[in-house]
Amino acid sequence: MQTRDHIQTPDPVKRVVYIDLDSTFSAFVKGGLILRELIFVPVENKDIFATQTMEDIHKNLRIYMPVIGSFESILSHVLDSMSESALVIVDSLNSFFNLYYDKISIETGHGLSSVNHLLSVFLMLLVKLGSESHVPILATSMLRYKKHVNWIQIPASNRLLGRKSIVTFFVEMINESDLSLRITEHPSRPKETLIFNDYGIKL
Repeated sequence: MQTRDHIQTPDPVKRVVYIDLDSTFSAFVKGGLILRELIFVPVENKDIFATQTMEDIHKNLRIYMPVIGSFESILSHVLDSMSESALVIVDSLNSFFNLYYDKISIETGHGLSSVNHLLSVFLMLLVKLGSESHVPILATSMLRYKKHVNWIQIPASNRLLGRKSIVTFFVEMINESDLSLRITEHPSRPKETLIFNDYGIKL
């Protein structure tokens, strides 16, 4: 029997691919706000543990930060390597439009529908290849953000996610330190709200 005093290196696993459209996750990782501690992972026997150091985590986590003109090539690489992935995360769809701001008229909104259609096509490509490779696709969209003391609603791609998603859930911080996860659509779970205490990121 091995315990945490006798750690063994885990076998190589498939990568989690994180397309960080708004760069927030990358900033948290680089700033040491998340993924900063050793993670003990139970192996087949529940009494045996393996550990993942930051080096292990970065090997199994591939982060892309698209800039204007680079999203298509990043998407192509993600699609080509889909079979090597365990999960693909696209965060957050709101920031996708910033990559194509030159296609949209701020005054009239002309071009917005074309960019929305482009986003739909990209997501459907991810979902199709993910389904064929048995890789789940997680796409996030911010519903609101806090400006000073007020919450501002953000309408962006929510109808698209609502129509196409197999699983739909909403995540928000409550009490400045607790995480609320509200499941609204799931093929095998009831609608429910889960609270995770002290899971907040204190800035």
